[in-house]
Amino acid sequence: MAVPTPILYRDPEPRSGQRNMAIDAWMLTQAIDAEQLSFRFYQWNQPTLSLGYFQEKTGSVPKALGDLPTVGRLSGGGAILHDQELTYSFAVPGTHPLATNPTQLYELMHLAIQETLQELGVESGLRGVENKEVNGRFLCFLRGDRHDLLCKGHKILGSAQRRRKGAILQHGSLILSSSPRAPEIPGVLELSGVKIDPSLLAGLLAGKLGFFSEIWQEQALSAEVLASLDD
Repeated sequence: MAVPTPILYRDPEPRSGQRNMAIDAWMLTQAIDAEQLSFRFYQWNQPTLSLGYFQEKTGSVPKALGDLPTVGRLSGGGAILHDQELTYSFAVPGTHPLATNPTQLYELMHLAIQETLQELGVESGLRGVENKEVNGRFLCFLRGDRHDLLCKGHKILGSAQRRRKGAILQHGSLILSSSPRAPEIPGVLELSGVKIDPSLLAGLLAGKLGFFSEIWQEQALSAEVLASLDD
């Protein structure tokens, strides 16, 4: 069977948390069933709290965030308040060489984002060490994973994975500016003074995915796919 051409989904329409997570789950299924490598950039149509896979089971949301729409993620880790950010996701089939080293995917993706931010005038770097003292906090961006991307000591990018039948779904959030609902978490704008257009950022990042594949087919999510997610 021929290997499918990798697909790059640019999803310009901000979507609900339920819809965004349903699309990510569908991408993982495509990686498993059809060996489809795919990548997507997306945003959220309102401030939304996503809970890590194990957090979702406990139902423990702080009262201050309890009025926000909430959605569960396939991936683990802490909760994320999705607001002023660019989110990415990709699904890698088990037959892809990078599927044998899931941890490397964090580094490759975060370094590509670091390089892109540098082109836009924002200096950042990988944390490099685990900060276990804060890893019990509710919000992901107050935790400290060694793969986190930092700007002036603050976490601006975090990612998480779900692995299933050899395939890998990874998604991550880049905080472009602070949300009024979580002012203790600064974004790129507050830390660097640089206001980044999400579409420009996605376009630049799309040119740095050669570690997955040199060839990508860019397309929109079809009406048929979106309709199937409503079933």
